[in-house]
Amino acid sequence: MSTKPVCPCDAANPNPIANLPGLSQIVFRAGDFNFFRRALLTPLLNDSGQPVEVSLPAWQSGVGADPSVVDLAVMMAEWWAYLSDILTFYNERIANEDYLRTAYLPETPAELIRLLGYRPRPIIGAEGTLAALVAKSILPGQTVILPKGLQFQSKPGPGGAPQTFELAQATAIGLPDQVPAVTPPLLIAQTTIEISELYRIFARGEAQRMSAIFRGPTHPRPISFRQLTAYQVLLKGTVTSVSNGNLLLLGPRDDTNAPTLITVAEPPLVQTVAGGGKQTQITFVADPAPDLTMTSSNARLMKAGVSSPLWSVNGNAINGAYIHLAGVARQIRPLDWVVFNAPTLDDAMVTQVQTVQDVFGDAQPGGGPGPTTSFNKTSIPILHTMLTVSPSLDSTLTGNPTAVSVLSDWVEVGSLIDQPPALWDGVSSLLQAVEPAQFASGPAEPVLFEDSNGVGEEAQSAIFGESPSGDPGLVVSWPTSTTVPFKPGLQPPITVYYNLLPVTCGKTVAGEVLGSGDATIAGQSFKLAKSPVTYLMVETAPASTVSITVDNLPWKEVDSFYNQPANAQVFVTRQDSDQNTWVDFGDGVNGARLTTGSNNVVATYRIGGGAASPPAGKLTVISQSYPGLRSIVNPVAVAGGADPDPAALIKEYAPRSVLTFGRAVSVFDYQALAAQAPGVTMASATWSWDDTNLRGSVTVYVAGQPNVSASVRTLLSAAGDPNRPVTVSMATPITVTLTMTFVMPAGANSDAILAEVQTALCDPIAGLFSPTNLGIGQSLFNSDIEAACLKVAGVSGISSLQFAMNGAVDPGSLHSPGEGNYFSLVPAGLIPTVEAGGDD
Repeated sequence: MSTKPVCPCDAANPNPIANLPGLSQIVFRAGDFNFFRRALLTPLLNDSGQPVEVSLPAWQSGVGADPSVVDLAVMMAEWWAYLSDILTFYNERIANEDYLRTAYLPETPAELIRLLGYRPRPIIGAEGTLAALVAKSILPGQTVILPKGLQFQSKPGPGGAPQTFELAQATAIGLPDQVPAVTPPLLIAQTTIEISELYRIFARGEAQRMSAIFRGPTHPRPISFRQLTAYQVLLKGTVTSVSNGNLLLLGPRDDTNAPTLITVAEPPLVQTVAGGGKQTQITFVADPAPDLTMTSSNARLMKAGVSSPLWSVNGNAINGAYIHLAGVARQIRPLDWVVFNAPTLDDAMVTQVQTVQDVFGDAQPGGGPGPTTSFNKTSIPILHTMLTVSPSLDSTLTGNPTAVSVLSDWVEVGSLIDQPPALWDGVSSLLQAVEPAQFASGPAEPVLFEDSNGVGEEAQSAIFGESPSGDPGLVVSWPTSTTVPFKPGLQPPITVYYNLLPVTCGKTVAGEVLGSGDATIAGQSFKLAKSPVTYLMVETAPASTVSITVDNLPWKEVDSFYNQPANAQVFVTRQDSDQNTWVDFGDGVNGARLTTGSNNVVATYRIGGGAASPPAGKLTVISQSYPGLRSIVNPVAVAGGADPDPAALIKEYAPRSVLTFGRAVSVFDYQALAAQAPGVTMASATWSWDDTNLRGSVTVYVAGQPNVSASVRTLLSAAGDPNRPVTVSMATPITVTLTMTFVMPAGANSDAILAEVQTALCDPIAGLFSPTNLGIGQSLFNSDIEAACLKVAGVSGISSLQFAMNGAVDPGSLHSPGEGNYFSLVPAGLIPTVEAGGDD
């Protein structure tokens, strides 16, 4: 063509069509308005440059041209150029909509994947367990049958709408419905204390060892410290009669066992009790360890009222089981406990008195403690007390009787109280019902737990009986999806709920007339009036809640009409891009046609669902009162709901899923199948090595709802290679903080622009950090962040960018979250500043 423009406003030739691999859009336009306008007004030339058609010089604008002729002629050419421009535009759009990667319209991916036989994930309803409390009029032994479909609603937050859940099956409820429980009372708490070597030497009175401690008066050697296992008890009120270093007895009140000799290791600590009042904490050491099963109701802590010296004039004050005191001790009686306090604390000993006898001893040299009744004129008879004890004293106490004293006349130092209830981890101890309540006896049954903070857990079964150790209480078996022991644990008191109600999300729409069947029409189709239709997970696949009757006879839902007999009374459901559900019937070749009738096609289905589920404690409203049902509680949040697949994920996972044919072979297969599990927002799979079995294995990381890994594990176990172990783990979010300085024109609305930047980065669907654009383990360049921000109108440039992961600045331009991790940026993590610059 001629290069001379027909009109001064004509533009240059458009760029040639070129489509490189991996582009998000196809270039398919032969030209635009200017191109076609110029082509219509410019004559074609042959290879030698001669015109092959009559030129239209009169149509060209210029000096001497008739304006009226030029305007009309040029306008006619521009009409054709305008139509050509529109046709080529839509040709290009049609070409793009023919491929998953380049499709733009939201409904196109769903239409394309139908050709692949792939069905995108529909909206899935959450499932959970509630607990019912019976009316006060219900007596023990009576039961109330709650019907299937009984509805409950959640309490929505501000601006939200309530969600409806229905009872999945008829359920009998009765007493007991809730039982308050606590962990077994604990008198003694274990702890660790640090005691210096010097303190222990002073406490033992071993002054002769001081030379080993000090090298000289001005050069002491470092004093060593060591950790000791210590114990603590609590006394009611403020106790001042106990001091650091005291020897005390801690034992059962009924003296069924010997008390434990303890040494107070720290000054008593007076504490303020929540709600008012005081208590005193006593920290002590003991060897052997005290009985940790004691409780405040059967234990006592005692201090000696009298310290009696041993016979020391002559003779042996200790002779096996016989002990002679220096004087008469009227306060000691048979079966009393006495303590022999030795110079070394480790040698102190507790024993029990068997007999008490007042005897005479001869204080003259050559005499002895006796007992004796033969005296001469030089004898000095001394009346004193002789004890017989069991067990006999150790030999370490017989060498220096002057340094040994007998502690007796024990009195309680205060009222012991049990330790505050510790967090219950689910396994280390049993639960005991708070009297007069009792746990349900009989076979194992599911229960729910709720602690004093409102934290709930679900147990697979609970049995009232005895533990392997023989202690009575509640023995609990936990499902494999529960992390045992709990961390941090449940805070007593804990309520045990019976009467569990399985519920699923969705509100029933019953008896909706879809229309009239016509046997002369093949493949009739009807749209359900309400949406979105609820799907529920059945094993590893979602199942719709749509049921259809034709002439009051039920028809069966199938995945497709392929290979269905001509008389098969079946139907197929499908969702359009607006999540409306359509019901399709057969054509008489694949699946039966509808029978002719008036309004004879009737549907019953449920609506509602999605990933947004009510939290624990919010699903507590009974939609319609029912006799015998007082209230419901919701200590454990419902889970398992999922939103429909967004178009971006459909583009990625639909082709991969088709390649799996329902089986997982490659890591991409495992990833594609895991991504379809309800509650999963992201999935990633990688090869790993099983060191134990010396074979390859697969590790799958998922992100989404809590504990979603359990459902993914079930799905992959059914679809994966049974000889290849699969580990499913929750991916770890890496919190990102972006500190950025944006350059904007002077006078620009910076708040509005920054809001658009926040959307470009943080939007859960289209943002750069959304699961659609940034997967598990995917690295990120600073240039990716900058490119996303620079697409926002009003952002002229970015003068600074600081990237921090979990609070630590990550220098450099490339940032990697690591295997099994993913970047998470919330709006609060974007810290922007603005500086003026750029074009106005």
